[in-house]
Amino acid sequence: MTSSNEVSAETMEKAWSDPRLANVLYHDWEASTYDEKWSISYDERCISYARDRFVHIAGEAGWPYENSLEIGCGTGFFTLNLHQAGVMAKAAVTDISPGMVEVAQRNARGLGFEVDGRVADAERVPYEDEEFDLVIGHAVLHHIPDVQQAISEALRVLKPGGRFVFCGEPTQRGDFVARSLSRATWWATSQAAGLPVVG
Repeated sequence: MTSSNEVSAETMEKAWSDPRLANVLYHDWEASTYDEKWSISYDERCISYARDRFVHIAGEAGWPYENSLEIGCGTGFFTLNLHQAGVMAKAAVTDISPGMVEVAQRNARGLGFEVDGRVADAERVPYEDEEFDLVIGHAVLHHIPDVQQAISEALRVLKPGGRFVFCGEPTQRGDFVARSLSRATWWATSQAAGLPVVG
C-alpha cells in the first residue's frame, strides 16, 4: 500500500470486509489534511496538551528519555510535541498508514529534527528487543484489532525500567464524533470513486 490516493475499486470493495485495510486506506486518504481537520499543531497549545497528558500518567522523572518509540503515530502529534517539550532526545514512530508516516517525518523535518519512521502494524513492531527507554501511543488503542498483542510488542521493545505511556483514547462521545467523521469521509471517497456505498 502506498500513500497514493489512487485506489482500485476492487481494493475499496475489499476494505468493506477488512478493517485493517479500511484503516490503512482511510488514514492514507486523510494524511495530507489530517492536522488541519483535527486542529493539530506543533506550537505551545499542543506542546502543553501533550506534555500535560504525559505528566499526568508518567510524571517528569527520567526526562529526557534517550530513545522513544510511538506506536500508531499518525502525523506525529504526540511524539513531535513531546520532543519539543523536552521529554525525549531521539524518536522513532510507526503507523499502519504509509501516508501518516510520511507526514510525521515531514512534520519532524519542518520542526528541525528527524524521526525514524516505519510502516508497521502495532502487533508486529519492527524493532529489536529492549531497544527503547520509552514507548508511547496517543488515541491509537481503539484502532488496534489485537490490543493484547500490541501491548506485548510494546513491552518487548521496551528496556527494563523503561516507561510505557498510552493516553488520549477518545471518550464515548469523542469516539462517536470520530467515527461519524470517518464514515462521512469513507462515503465521500466511495462516491468520488464511483463505488456503491455498502454497509
